[in-house]
Amino acid sequence: MARGGARRNPQQKLIEAEQRREAERRTAQRRRWAITVGVLALLVGFIVFLVTRPPPAVLAEVETFGDMGASHLDATSPAPAYNSDPPTSGPHSPSAFPCGIYREPVPDINQVHDLEHGVVVIQYDPTLPVEQRDVLEDYARDAGTHVIVAPREGMDSPIVLTAWTKRLALDTANRGDISVFYDSFAQFGPETGVACPFQIDQSVDS
Repeated sequence: MARGGARRNPQQKLIEAEQRREAERRTAQRRRWAITVGVLALLVGFIVFLVTRPPPAVLAEVETFGDMGASHLDATSPAPAYNSDPPTSGPHSPSAFPCGIYREPVPDINQVHDLEHGVVVIQYDPTLPVEQRDVLEDYARDAGTHVIVAPREGMDSPIVLTAWTKRLALDTANRGDISVFYDSFAQFGPETGVACPFQIDQSVDS
């Protein structure tokens, strides 16, 4: 008999090695299943949260107007009588304005064409405090696409946001409320998918 007790034969060593590998495979498999189940549980929980959470309160303030169509006006056409102020749909100019920041009013017949392309138009009373106007303009720069900011006289609120058939009046430049409206209605219109990158910034020369 050899010192240290009986030696295991090679076959026994192979069996034991295979048993260890099998135990490791089972442990790894259980670990993968546990991770998969955990990820699925988190995903289901997140989906349930999205489905059941109440919508942002500001969406309850959004007005919806009847769709007046999206026909193009010719040079002899009279100015349309829009069903909202600012307008949210209807006959409009064949020419849309480039997206960006304006320090002069954007004509109704042009901005409606922008709305058709899914642009959100943010208009403010010219007497709005400068710091409030800056919030609007900074938001447009950050959004980078499908947004126009411009002054407008005669509105019933200091700030009004419009998208196709949608209107939101605000008393102050609340960036959170603006984001909710933009995220909900940007690129919402009869001709969504038309590019409108931020191109104009008249504040630079003002």
